[in-house]
Amino acid sequence: MIVAGTEFSLERYRTEGYSGPIAGLSLEEAEAGYRSFFETLGQSRHRPGPTSANLSAWHHRHRWAYDLATHPRIVQAMRSILGPDIILWAMHFWYKEPRNEKFIPWHQDINYWPMEPEINATAWVSLGFSLTENGCLRVIPGTHELDAEHTSMNDGTSAFGEGLRGDLVDESEAVDVEMSPGQIVFFNERLFHGSNRNASDIPRVAFSVRYTTPEVAFKLDDWGGDKSRIRTFLVSGEDRYRRNDAIRGVVPNE
Repeated sequence: MIVAGTEFSLERYRTEGYSGPIAGLSLEEAEAGYRSFFETLGQSRHRPGPTSANLSAWHHRHRWAYDLATHPRIVQAMRSILGPDIILWAMHFWYKEPRNEKFIPWHQDINYWPMEPEINATAWVSLGFSLTENGCLRVIPGTHELDAEHTSMNDGTSAFGEGLRGDLVDESEAVDVEMSPGQIVFFNERLFHGSNRNASDIPRVAFSVRYTTPEVAFKLDDWGGDKSRIRTFLVSGEDRYRRNDAIRGVVPNE
């Protein structure tokens, strides 16, 4: 099933766990982001290929990426979801070059994130065309109400080491979220989502940004991998809790 573009709906976000795709970046902004992505990779956008680059936390180092992560359409929706006080804490580019065999298993984000309380809203933004054939985002509406068990994938083509147990996933309910450049999907920390391999000659270029509220504390001692990618940026309102001062980010100049 493929969904068409809509305006952001807080009611849909609450009842189905996601909303979108909505109109987000302009075509010019999406094009500029697409171009900057490949320039940063050191690749030609006309000859996209595999990369071993770390695709996380570019908003720490590149002002163009920070500006994308804090785009007004993203911040506006995040205020509706989370309230007036909001913190950006992560950004990751989801890139699949043509004929990439990797898939992202069905999962809930909160399985990987030690944070207390467990509050997160994600904006997933497509900079190019995100289609069924090149491995678009897939979601299962209503699953954000579940607390599901994850297990080891034991699959060399999985991009993640852990994913949801197969018996917990009803593929007949899955939605292929096809997107045009600049469109955005918003979803919460428990929605079942994933993506298939890129079976096409079209690269999939997208990014996600993660937002939370100031009362949330990041339990870094329980966090695996590179902890330096986790930095907090107060994007709206005020921080009356100061629980994450030690990991406060600095906006890049250029």
